[in-house]
Amino acid sequence: MAAKVEIDGSSAVLSGDLIFSTVLSVRAQLESAVDRAEQLLVIDFGSVSRVDSSAVSLWLCLQRRSHGRKLELKAQNVPAELSSIARLAGLESLLN
Repeated sequence: MAAKVEIDGSSAVLSGDLIFSTVLSVRAQLESAVDRAEQLLVIDFGSVSRVDSSAVSLWLCLQRRSHGRKLELKAQNVPAELSSIARLAGLESLLN
């Protein structure tokens, strides 16, 4: 299932499979949302059905971009699978 993102103001809702073969399809949209956001951007993972390590990589890219803009980036409804991958990489605190 393809990854999709719906952006509405200060929130972005992800859905579908956020895996190596699909993550690039949403990266540019999310980077653009970071660039347009004013103080806060909430990324909602609640409708994501499957993830792999590329989802963590995407989150790190968004973190770097938001840090440069002094923007608060929050993860919401993080799937257990994504938390597990981040924990294995020692990056779990970045999703909290």
